[in-house]
Amino acid sequence: MESLRLSSVQLIGPLKRYVTQVILLLAVLLGALSSSTAQSELTSFIDLYAQIQESSDDTERLTLSEQISSVMVSHWSENQLEEDAHDVLGSAMGFAQAGSGKERLTIVSWNVELKNQTHAYGAVVVFNGKKGIQQAQSLRFKRPTALRSTLDDQSRYTSKEWPGAIYYEVLLRHLGNRPVYTLLGWDGADNIKTRKVVETLTVSGNKLKFGVPIISAGLGSTKRYILEYSDQVSAILQWREDLDMIIMDHLSPPNPDLAGQTSFYGPDMSYDGFIWKKNRWVLEEDVDVRDPDLRTPWNNPKRLQRRYRN
Repeated sequence: MESLRLSSVQLIGPLKRYVTQVILLLAVLLGALSSSTAQSELTSFIDLYAQIQESSDDTERLTLSEQISSVMVSHWSENQLEEDAHDVLGSAMGFAQAGSGKERLTIVSWNVELKNQTHAYGAVVVFNGKKGIQQAQSLRFKRPTALRSTLDDQSRYTSKEWPGAIYYEVLLRHLGNRPVYTLLGWDGADNIKTRKVVETLTVSGNKLKFGVPIISAGLGSTKRYILEYSDQVSAILQWREDLDMIIMDHLSPPNPDLAGQTSFYGPDMSYDGFIWKKNRWVLEEDVDVRDPDLRTPWNNPKRLQRRYRN
């Protein structure tokens, strides 16, 4: 009997180690499976966007854009934002992120080029809402109308009437204890004009509000700043960490007779900037910027072949 007890005791140690190893192996396999599933979800978003670019039908393109929004919101409402989301999605779509913890905000955006060479847009914002719980919310693009034929610098917008852009940079600042986000974006406009925009955004509970009057570019304050210029040229709008400033091309017409006709505007080789001062972005003109790489523009989304110009 004593011999049997000793044998049982001798088996307990190896058995525990075996069970522990099995549990660890299962945990690794489950983790890998979860990571693989997440990677597959991110890749499916890119596949849907590729279908938009390949389609020749506007209705189908817009339907696919709505589908991307729907699956993204569903996915990030149930799963935490993946650490490699920028690496996977950023190569095909606009991906911008700022902040950490409760203040972290991520926006994924894309364009839909239509037959008339205007653009529709889609986007999903991932942020921490009430009680710090991650929220995923789609932005509903509001197309220009006869009453609002272009983007203006004084209007406020919600997620249900978003003016649209592809955002490639988000900057986090604070008004007191309240975080405010500044977005740098691209708007393809039409076949004669392109825009870049400095947009402002706040989060109130679970609500997104675009248009915060924190931009000083002359008399009074504006809610956003818009660069509008010829479709035939590129213009700079970028955050320069080394200068602690938003840098942008100064735009002007090729001759005074075209003043106000922004479809003829382009960079004149001088630069302006916005610096954060006393809780607002303040315009500084004719900034001395010495950077040989500054002329490299942000890589605009690939446009569809202009097959509709024939």
